[in-house]
Amino acid sequence: MFTCKVNWLWLLVIGGIVTACTPATVNVSGKDEKNTTQAQTVPDYPPMYDVDVKVCGNIIAPFKDGKRCVNQQLRLWGPVGEAKLVRAGISLPSVSSVEHKLAIASKGCYPVYSQPDQQQFYWADSIIQVNRGGTAPTVEVKPTQLSNQQIYELMTSKLSSRTITTFGGVGCEAASSVK
Repeated sequence: MFTCKVNWLWLLVIGGIVTACTPATVNVSGKDEKNTTQAQTVPDYPPMYDVDVKVCGNIIAPFKDGKRCVNQQLRLWGPVGEAKLVRAGISLPSVSSVEHKLAIASKGCYPVYSQPDQQQFYWADSIIQVNRGGTAPTVEVKPTQLSNQQIYELMTSKLSSRTITTFGGVGCEAASSVK
């Protein structure tokens, strides 16, 4: 009787192990499941750029490395063209500088424009005080094109790990007065 109980115990233990190690579903077709799942397709997106803008010269900005410069990062739909400083304020005798805004030729900014708009100048969210007299400040634009995969990840993610300045205070408005 004791040997009968031991045999039943061993049968239960072995049956439990076999059951635990058996997959819940058995593929009887003989095809690997990896072959049946299709690769995720990434749609083609229009060009988008991370743009570094640097304004240097006769401006009110911190003095660093022998220059006065303001740096800004933007994310723009391309192509990205020329950037201009446009006088936005009036020149008062009691003030030594005049307010300027930055306009950049592109097809709009991301994320304000979820897709490209018309190619024209758009106002960047920056006010730069330019000192009266002296040479005009220089504006350098360095665009870096994002890959289609990077744009896809931006479009499908709720939060971006990298924060990019968008066109805020003055919006991402078309700068129709820029020539």
